[in-house]
Amino acid sequence: MSLRYCLACKKICDEYLSIVTNDHYVCKRCKKPLVYFGKEHASISLETILAEYDALNPYNPLADFSGITKDYANLQVDIGVLECEEILKYDPQHYESLRYLAKHFWAKREINKSLSYMEKMTESQLKTAEDVTHYINLLLSQKNYPKIIAILTQYQHLTSEFVFFHFNAVCLLGLNKLQESLGYFYQAYHVCKDEKRQQKINYQYILGV
Repeated sequence: MSLRYCLACKKICDEYLSIVTNDHYVCKRCKKPLVYFGKEHASISLETILAEYDALNPYNPLADFSGITKDYANLQVDIGVLECEEILKYDPQHYESLRYLAKHFWAKREINKSLSYMEKMTESQLKTAEDVTHYINLLLSQKNYPKIIAILTQYQHLTSEFVFFHFNAVCLLGLNKLQESLGYFYQAYHVCKDEKRQQKINYQYILGV
C-alpha cells in the first residue's frame, strides 16, 4: 500500500504511479517529489533495515564457509507496515492505514494489536461490512458479547440480515440468554441461503444448549 500526493499533477499516486529515487518518492508522470499529507518527502531507509538484519544475524565466515549448515532467522520486513506507521505519525486517524495494520496483526494472530487498530477506526466510523465483521470476530475471540451486540446495533445498516441475526444469536447464547438466542438463530436460519450453513446453525445451537 502506497499513497502519496503530487503537488504538480494534483493527483494521488499509489505504488504504481510513484517511483523511488535517492530514497525519495517521485511522481511517475512528472518526476516531481511526492508528499506525505503535508510533509515534503517520505523515505524508507534501507540502511536501517540492513542494520537491523545484521544485528540479528552477525556475519561469521568460519561457521558460514566451513561446511556447517547455518539457518539464518528469516527477517521479513513488511514495507506496507512501515508505510502505514509512517502515515499514522502525521495522520493518526488515517483509515486505510489503520485497516491495513489491523488485518496484518490479525493474520499474525496478534489479537490485541489488531483490536487496538480497529478501535481507532471506530473513533470515526467503520465504512464497510467487511470492517464490521472483522471487528466482531476480534471481539468474539475475547468473548466480549455485550460490545458485539452494541456494534451490531450501531452498524446494522452495513451488515447483511444473516450477519446481524447470527452474531446476535451467538452473543446471546454466550450470555446464557437461551430464549432470546433461539429467536435470533431462527431468523438467521430463515434468511440464510446456504444449506451447509443452515445445518451449521442447527448444530451450533444444539451444542450451545
